[in-house]
Amino acid sequence: MRNLANKTLVITGASSGIGRALAMAGARHGANLALCDVDVLGLAATKAEVERLGARVFTAQVNVSDARAMRVFAADVVSHLGGADVVINNAGVSLSDLVGAMKIEDFEWLFSINFWGVVHGCEAFLPQLRQRSSAQIVNISSVFGLIGIPGQSAYCASKFAVRGYSESLRAELMGSKIGVTVVHPGGVKTNIVRNGRHYSDATGVRVDPAVLAHEFENLVQVTPERAAAIILKAIRRRQRRVLIGAEAYFFDALQRLLPASAGQILGGLMTRLLKFSRPHSDAVEIPADGAASGNKKPPLAG
Repeated sequence: MRNLANKTLVITGASSGIGRALAMAGARHGANLALCDVDVLGLAATKAEVERLGARVFTAQVNVSDARAMRVFAADVVSHLGGADVVINNAGVSLSDLVGAMKIEDFEWLFSINFWGVVHGCEAFLPQLRQRSSAQIVNISSVFGLIGIPGQSAYCASKFAVRGYSESLRAELMGSKIGVTVVHPGGVKTNIVRNGRHYSDATGVRVDPAVLAHEFENLVQVTPERAAAIILKAIRRRQRRVLIGAEAYFFDALQRLLPASAGQILGGLMTRLLKFSRPHSDAVEIPADGAASGNKKPPLAG
């Protein structure tokens, strides 16, 4: 798909971050846009931005975890824009906690968006994509879909699942006119941490979600605009796999070189870095039942 002009791009999670940057980049390429999110105000702001760029756009408030809502959205895209050419399943959330302490409700919440949202997007739009002379599905995984990380079991599980589902879907669509791209971003300056649910770090110590979000946003270097440019380039080239950011290339190389021990190596490094940087007076260890122990500072409310 060398040219995106007059093609219809469907983007989930379009109210901010990579989703908004993708919408704006698509508008600059002359694409039509079908955008959805649960955040109505953010979605309206994105719509205003792309309309200023001259794009034809349709928006809808949609929870991607709702299969019926996604089917309705897909039907509306046909009615308003004539159907999709590219579907970018971008919506995602984050969660940090240890196995045994993590609430199953949080795990289910994350999986319903990160994994089932991708499944619902693919299934809802596949019938119209099959009608195109050339079409593309883009599913956003993560560097945490390459290597398992302590404290990120739910997030890693969802992103590994996106990767496996996408690779199987690609095999099923072999010989068709529909390509499948899996994207593995490293850290990107978005609100995913600020809007997530974060309780403990990789060592089981309670975290302040606001402080964690601030640290994340100061640490990462890749902008949403840079990530969007890389993704759109991959769509035009029909790439199967995309890495974004230096850490993505590092994770990928480590996993290839040491597939059996990459997670332990990274986990050990993270644990040592956290223990070295954390003031001992602030440490609150979390036993398997999730309750804070000792006479130290009580855990933050989850």
